[in-house]
Amino acid sequence: MNRRFVIVFSAFFGLSAAIARAEPVAPPAAVPQPPATPAGVTISVYGDSLADGVWSGLYERLKSQPQTRLVRHSQLGAGLTRPDYASWQAETARQIDEAGEGGYAVIMFGANDMQGVRDENRKGYLFKSPGWTNVYTQRIDWLLQTLKEHHVTTVWVGLPVMRKPETNDDAKFMTGLYETEAGKYGAVFLPLYQDYLDADGNFMARIDDSRQKSQQLRSDDGIHFTGFGYQLVAGKVLTRLQLAGAPAAKPAVKAASAAPPAPAPVAPAASPAPAPVPAVTPAAITTSTPSDAPIAKPMPADLPASPPISQQPGAATGAAAGSSIGSRGRALMATPARQL
Repeated sequence: MNRRFVIVFSAFFGLSAAIARAEPVAPPAAVPQPPATPAGVTISVYGDSLADGVWSGLYERLKSQPQTRLVRHSQLGAGLTRPDYASWQAETARQIDEAGEGGYAVIMFGANDMQGVRDENRKGYLFKSPGWTNVYTQRIDWLLQTLKEHHVTTVWVGLPVMRKPETNDDAKFMTGLYETEAGKYGAVFLPLYQDYLDADGNFMARIDDSRQKSQQLRSDDGIHFTGFGYQLVAGKVLTRLQLAGAPAAKPAVKAASAAPPAPAPVAPAASPAPAPVPAVTPAAITTSTPSDAPIAKPMPADLPASPPISQQPGAATGAAAGSSIGSRGRALMATPARQL
């Protein structure tokens, strides 16, 4: 009896083991991976100390995405009215040529440009005069046209509201030029003039972050942003890059006799709500809201939850005294104030 039980038990155990071995084991569930920016994406930043601050904000936002190449061509003291403009233009042309076809560009100017200008024949023009506007517009157009010829998707960042009323009027005037010319060349314009205002629509130095903790937004000079503020601006830039579309593919053959592409006006569209730390992915080109749009307070999605990030090397905080901004009555060719 015991022997028969042992035989039956052994047979049953062996059959169960065989079934267990034959039964397929379900593979482990796949762990979802975060979306990545397309391989080989290059973002080049051009401009003055304001652009350099935007570069620092982009650096903080993109440092966890090694597949995105962030190139810093911004320079402290640069400007489209500076006496050394010809040297800057030649250097920028070389940088754009070396970068090749496609990619993205982010541009911001104005901190050093609220002063008189001389044209290529050394003829001088007072700030905001018709001659000044003509020379300045030509220099904006040169940069936009050069980038367009290289099939670079461009975002031009407008000037923010300034603390001093006189400087603010000048910034608003120049922002209108940037927006108009960007539209002519199919570039994306990012307005900041209606952002980061208090309840009365005035300059705002501090802002609450996503944790409702007050953070310093603008630097003490009333012109630049803090490191925290530049991260907010960078978030808006990345949103525009998402909406700007993928860089145009490099053509197989570039005809030697091909004329530069004709500027194409872009119809203005509503400004989208910024998103936190977006990846640079293709979509349709959009432009900015009109300059007379209703005052818009920053959306919560703009606000990093972390405390202010220290400024990266070379990114301006705007603390230097003697800004070359403003000075409506400044002599035409007076020695420039300290560079920003």
